[in-house]
Amino acid sequence: MGLDKKFEKYIKSVCKRIKNKDVHSSVKLELMDHLYTLKEEAMHAGMSEEEAIDQALDQIGDAAILGTQLHETHKTQIDFKMILLVLAACSCGLLVMYFLQFHSDFTNFTNVNIFYKSLVFYLVGLVLMFGLFSFDYRRLLKYSWHLYIVTLGTLILSMMLGIRVNGILFLRISDVSMNLTEIVPFLLAISLAGIFHTWNWGNGFKALLGVGIVALPMILIITIGFLPATVICLVMCLTVMYVSSARLWQIILVTAAGVLYLMFELFSLFQADMYLHTVHEFSSNGFQITPSAMSEVHTDWILTYIIYSFGWLAGLIALMLFVIFIYRVFHTAKRVKMAYGKMVMTGLAAVFAAKSLLSIFTNFGLLPLPGVSMPFMSYGGSHILLEMMAVGLILSIYRRRQMGDVFRQEAGSIS
Repeated sequence: MGLDKKFEKYIKSVCKRIKNKDVHSSVKLELMDHLYTLKEEAMHAGMSEEEAIDQALDQIGDAAILGTQLHETHKTQIDFKMILLVLAACSCGLLVMYFLQFHSDFTNFTNVNIFYKSLVFYLVGLVLMFGLFSFDYRRLLKYSWHLYIVTLGTLILSMMLGIRVNGILFLRISDVSMNLTEIVPFLLAISLAGIFHTWNWGNGFKALLGVGIVALPMILIITIGFLPATVICLVMCLTVMYVSSARLWQIILVTAAGVLYLMFELFSLFQADMYLHTVHEFSSNGFQITPSAMSEVHTDWILTYIIYSFGWLAGLIALMLFVIFIYRVFHTAKRVKMAYGKMVMTGLAAVFAAKSLLSIFTNFGLLPLPGVSMPFMSYGGSHILLEMMAVGLILSIYRRRQMGDVFRQEAGSIS
């Protein structure tokens, strides 16, 4: 055993030169396997154990040189294109808040520090984004059921303690108000990805249980009565089911139930003439903004304001940023080796896609939905922080897209 410590010392010396700690476990496994193979070959050739160990170390090469080479091979990879897209979208949002506060005809914003508050939210969001980029997302896998239960608890807490403001439930703690229904789609995407990444949809009992796991949070969201969150979660759940190889009849069952409910709710909303009139004031006659809607222009109607103030070209640029961002996330997800990472990234992309489409349709008067913020642009601390954290998780998956399960690697290195 004392002789084998030479291998451990050598491997430790190699890993010291590899800055990307995520690959240390796999490098240790590979080097240890290679060294023991060389040792056994030498001992079969008639060498003593000590001689075989020394020869194995000589054959594999100098630790400093090998460590430097492996460091170059396994350098930390950052998706700079995605970061630039997010920064561009955030810059657009911050620019709009600046104009609203200092150069806008809407005088009710002059005494509200929406620009400075937005700046703080974006800066904190960037810190959280890069913090999650450094975090190994694979460690969340074993907490999937815990996150699912927390998601259900969040929904129940919203129903019990939430206060409705313009139809939206907020949980108020001291001077801080949180829209808990904004948190649910992100938590649900991460938890369902962990639950379903090895789910056997072909088993009859598992199939029914899987549909029930998806249906339970959807029923709670419907009970709360916040339609945008229902749509976003439905799209995300169907996407996760599809990626996890759910059967067609299972997807159709969930889709049919969701569509029937949404049709009923949308029909009821379109019957509400007062709200529909407000929507048309924004979306007809060349985006004429009326005083009755001023208080929402920095949140629900941010795209309308961009087109109204900066022109259609600015609006198209904003839309293209979202299209490219969402496409890139879906495209990158295909190259992720670990099924869990692939499903988390796809689920989060579905949340962003659904949220963006709902905001666009609402701003163009195609859907009468209140409380739909445009990702990265609309004013609001909770959704900005959540979205930046989601991007951080996506960047973490991109960084480790060629890696397998961290716990299998660790178990192998221990054994």
